[in-house]
Formats: sequence, C-alpha cells, structure tokens
Amino acid sequence: MSKRDVIQFEGHKFLKQRLVFSILSQRPVRIEKIRSNDENPGLRDYEIALLRMVEAVTNGSRMVISPTGTSVMLKPGIIMGGKVSVDCPVSRAIGYYLEVLVALAPFGKDQMVATLRGITMNNTDLSVDTIRTATLRNYRHFGIEEGVEMRVTKRGAPPKGGGEVWFICPVVRS
Repeated sequence: MSKRDVIQFEGHKFLKQRLVFSILSQRPVRIEKIRSNDENPGLRDYEIALLRMVEAVTNGSRMVISPTGTSVMLKPGIIMGGKVSVDCPVSRAIGYYLEVLVALAPFGKDQMVATLRGITMNNTDLSVDTIRTATLRNYRHFGIEEGVEMRVTKRGAPPKGGGEVWFICPVVRS
C-alpha cells in the first residue's frame, strides 16, 4: 500500500462518518491533528470507545493511535457481525455508537446482535428512540424488511447511565 492509497483527513469532526466510509470502501484512512491546538489535545474517551467498538465488529482491522492521541490510522478489516457488547462512556449517549452500527451492520458476514450500555438520551446525540423510529425504517431500501429490531431494555440518564439497548440486524443479501 502506497502513501497515496491512504485517505488523509485533519481534525476530530466527522470521525464516525470517516470510519464508516473507510470500512465500507475498504480504504485505509489517516486522521491527524485531532484537537492538536486544544488545551486537552487528542481523542476523547467516547472516541476511543468508538474505535474499540469498530475493532470489535470487524476482523482484521488494524488501528494505530499516536501516543498523544492526535493521530489515528485505520486499515479496515471485514465487517463480521455476530454478538457485540459495548460499554459506552457516559460522556456520549448510546445513539452516538448506534449510528455507526446501523451503517455497518447490514454489510457484515453474519447477523449483528449488539448490546450497548450507557445513557439512552442526552442533548448532543440522537436518542435511541429516534434511531429506532426514524433511521431503521431506511433499511427497507436495502431489502431488509424483517429481522431488524431495536429494544430499549433499560433507560439510562446522566451522570450514571445504566441504560441498555439491544440491536439486531440481519445482513443484506446480494
């Protein structure tokens, strides 16, 4: 792989979308200058948890985070699906992580069965109810009309969290 094959980005904005794009297109991505001029530079706890989740749902992904956390390199692997358990930091709602799973799950090798724990709603991220009622409806455009399920088994609020959401998604058949 040459340096030209790697897609380069700067800054922390759109991290979720950049990771999803990289995995679905199977193109490596390097994100640099992540809050490099900030008083507290680098990745936040919720972004590190997101990167760990991406590693959990893929096989063969290689991730390199600089010691300062201001740079990330992702060489994407295959979306596997299967059972996934994610403990989400209370700094972001479960919806932050679900947005990535919703984009990746239909393209996995196996049905995804994910359990996410944390807060179910905040003022920053989409609530799990919004994702369930609005976003999941779009799966029908991919030929997935049955088997998709999102269930809120426990509600969780800041500062302690305690919420739990189950997300089940079959794969798209080509």
